[in-house]
Amino acid sequence: MPTFRPGQVEVRVERQLLWIGQAAYPLHNIARVFPVVLYPRSAEAFARFGRRVGITLVSAFLVVGVGQLSIATTSSRSTRSDTSSAFTQFVVSVAVVALILYVVELLRVVLQKPQHVVAIETNGSSVALITAADAERRRALTEYIAAAVDNPQSSLLLHVDTLAVNPANYYFGDTVNVHGTGNVGRIST
Repeated sequence: MPTFRPGQVEVRVERQLLWIGQAAYPLHNIARVFPVVLYPRSAEAFARFGRRVGITLVSAFLVVGVGQLSIATTSSRSTRSDTSSAFTQFVVSVAVVALILYVVELLRVVLQKPQHVVAIETNGSSVALITAADAERRRALTEYIAAAVDNPQSSLLLHVDTLAVNPANYYFGDTVNVHGTGNVGRIST
């Protein structure tokens, strides 16, 4: 039996089921098994960052401007400058915290490396991703799982590296829309 190390997940085929960790996929529902490279969505991250920075700065200026007008019309002359500067400092502080959070979120995407994985698509909408340290092992994983789909009576036991990615931060193949309105054809990544 192969040795199991921390940071790995068990992949096994038995009784016409593909088990990846605790998830079970019926072999007859597997539509495709293929190696793929997931690339970070850096362009979208920069665009989202730019939009958020713009909205935050415009909102801060508007809030400070409206707040200054409100303070000027409702406060006495002696408390006006103290209230005005405290309000402005509060709004600027909130905007700076928001901008720091936006930078952190941007860096989470931009600093990601491409991920080499084996994707297992089902007839439904679910996709499982598994990975291995080198290209040869990923190719072998693809072949083993494809052979198990072809021969559901087979059995298989492997240990593969775990993969923790946020799918929203990566491109996952081409986008194809051929149904309904808004048909965009194929968008390559």
